[in-house]
Amino acid sequence: MNSNNLDLFIKAAEEIFREIGFSELTVSDISTDDDKYELIANIGITGDISGFLLIRSDLGSSMNFINKMLSNMGMDSAESTFDQFHKEAFGEILNQISGRTAMLLESVGVNCNITPPTILMGSNITMGSYIASEVVHKKIDGKFGSFDLLIGAKEKSDSI
Repeated sequence: MNSNNLDLFIKAAEEIFREIGFSELTVSDISTDDDKYELIANIGITGDISGFLLIRSDLGSSMNFINKMLSNMGMDSAESTFDQFHKEAFGEILNQISGRTAMLLESVGVNCNITPPTILMGSNITMGSYIASEVVHKKIDGKFGSFDLLIGAKEKSDSI
């Protein structure tokens, strides 16, 4: 798997976050995966590459992110709890990132499709994944809190 292609996932995330008003972000590598989460959004990738894109977070960071995003669009959130609207907004952010990634991959000759987002919410969630040829694990920090971005992919010809 071409690591430059995996970098396009990070580029897409940074572009989407900037477009919705989050310009002051820090992206860093994560070397361990011992954390447990309250919210996980997952999208599958198929085509010339197959794999997954996950965003994992605590509810506070997710709520802060979505409320700030609404504020940036001139809207107020009347909700004081993380409800269905917030879950769907969180999934839509991942959907936008993966859609942008698919466009960036297409521009370098890699054809892929994405699945609709799946959102898991609970306490102390851990999530395993199949073995991918390449995995990128990043932490995105901002004034809202932080998200973990986990990307796993393999080319069609790679074996598991």
